[in-house]
Amino acid sequence: MAFQVPSTFEDRIAALQSIEELKGLAPEELAWIASAGNERSVQDGDLVFSQGAPPHHLIFILAGEVTIKRHRSSPVSVLTGRTGRITGKTPFSRIRAWSAEGRASGNVWLLELHETAFPAMLTAIPSMTERIVRLLIDRNREYTRAEEQIGKLSALGKLAGNLAHEMNNPAAAARSAALALTQDTDTAGSDVRYHLGLKCPDQVVLHSYTRGLDVIRSKIKLGHGPKSSLEVTELEESMADWLRGKGFEDAWKLAPILAEAGLSISELQEFLAPVAAVLYPLALQDLFNTISRDAAIATVTQATGRIFQVVTAVKNYSYMDRQALQKIDLAKALEDVLMMFQPRLINVTIKKEIQPDLPLLEGYGAELNQAFFALIENSLDILGNRGLLTLAVKLQGDEFLVEVGDDGPGIPEDAKDRVFEPFFTTKPLGSGLGLGLDTVQRVVAKHFGTVAFDTSASGTVFHVRLPIARAEIY
Repeated sequence: MAFQVPSTFEDRIAALQSIEELKGLAPEELAWIASAGNERSVQDGDLVFSQGAPPHHLIFILAGEVTIKRHRSSPVSVLTGRTGRITGKTPFSRIRAWSAEGRASGNVWLLELHETAFPAMLTAIPSMTERIVRLLIDRNREYTRAEEQIGKLSALGKLAGNLAHEMNNPAAAARSAALALTQDTDTAGSDVRYHLGLKCPDQVVLHSYTRGLDVIRSKIKLGHGPKSSLEVTELEESMADWLRGKGFEDAWKLAPILAEAGLSISELQEFLAPVAAVLYPLALQDLFNTISRDAAIATVTQATGRIFQVVTAVKNYSYMDRQALQKIDLAKALEDVLMMFQPRLINVTIKKEIQPDLPLLEGYGAELNQAFFALIENSLDILGNRGLLTLAVKLQGDEFLVEVGDDGPGIPEDAKDRVFEPFFTTKPLGSGLGLGLDTVQRVVAKHFGTVAFDTSASGTVFHVRLPIARAEIY
């Protein structure tokens, strides 16, 4: 909504009519507020009110958005007041000081009614008594939820900080050691290879053998194995027979590894070709030791990499050390949230539809992640951690569309109208406080978006729509 201050009387009336708490007022009652209040224009980033300062006005937000943050050890986003909302001091309110700071997010148009006019307002507009009481109840509920959310995110942020401190350094050391071990053992070889060298002093033969060993190792790392378990089993049996025929006693250990990698007997024959037959058992033992060591190092490297991924995901989920309003990569945000569910995804097939080169969304990262978390958690609960989970992020017109779906049994008919109610749940008694979908709806609304769902016996899909440009919403 474009505006200019001072505005016309008609513009003020039109803006007041968009405020939910004033719906149903008579024209003369709206005119009273428009006449008694004082207009105020606040520029982007400027203070609307200061934490700790005494409030003196009932504030009608006629256009724009006010970001409300409470300063503790660091500023934390609490609420967002936007066009069509009321904030500030109200009749019957016991507030003595602002408990948070309010700043304009974009240009803001306000109408402020001084507290000295409250008695006259209640006389001129009798229904304002009931309207203000409802406003106070809603405001208290909203602040309580916001405080709970801040507490959870703050605790998660501290946990992420401790994880980063306690795990990053040891994990980095372990990964560096694994890489160094790979380089050292590649150079030094093994004790078996040392004895092999003593029994085969021909350096040309040893060089050819070592080159063949590296080829085998590379193929195992690539893992281009057979296409079916039956092929693996058949190859493993024939490989074990062949290894035993070459005098290798631990054929039952080596054969599965070689078969899984899809190596053929002819490739092993080529590997052994440079050395004498009497040295086959020693060469095969060297091969077994080498690939066993490679597997152990790969396990350490993958495990430490996984630690880094988990710590990073937790940090990203809680948006540690970041300002309240961020530029958000929605596709990456969804991936970070999904990472939090890895233990539950073993038997879940994930289908993703991510549009490339998406623009960034300006929003509240930690809160959006909390909404995505609730949606994914609900789908996994419905699936029982087994089934199809679908995720999509794309553009539709001037909006982002984020979809989270599943192929579960769907939402029961008698629950469809209640899923966004606080604390409503279809779970058994004692298994949860609620689906968290009221949080989803609140967070999405804070971003000027909408959330809806389609459900049937073959599955459910939640559709979250978020506008690209906040500045064009007013």
